[in-house]
Amino acid sequence: RIAAFLAAGLLITVFLLAFRYTSWGVSMRAAAENPQTAALMGIKLGRVSLAAWAVAGALAAVAALFLTVFPTPGLERATSLAALKAFPAAILGGLDSTTGALAGGLIVGVTESLATGYQSDLSFLGRGIGDLAPYLVMVAVLLI
Repeated sequence: RIAAFLAAGLLITVFLLAFRYTSWGVSMRAAAENPQTAALMGIKLGRVSLAAWAVAGALAAVAALFLTVFPTPGLERATSLAALKAFPAAILGGLDSTTGALAGGLIVGVTESLATGYQSDLSFLGRGIGDLAPYLVMVAVLLI
């Protein structure tokens, strides 16, 4: 599990640096932001799209590798819950910002941990407040 955590941290760092400081990353961000202007600047949108899909496939393969190497009981439930928690993390962090998505994920994790930790004090709200807390924070942020 520590290896998976370190690999995830390494991949996040590599991609943040690659998107910010390489011509590949700049062209990828430009094509995502404004495809017409990127094409006028000489960026080949087909290649950028192909590269994006290739990277997404490679990352999915890495995720599948770690899911098979480190099996856990109840994986189906845990995976679906993780996928459901990605939604408030993306909304809180912003759909167009990598660092924002990382911050949103941290907010979701801290919120869920705090709500689960105080479950006994919040027993009048019912069970499972930890699973609900990220959505409550998301709704509160969207309403403000």
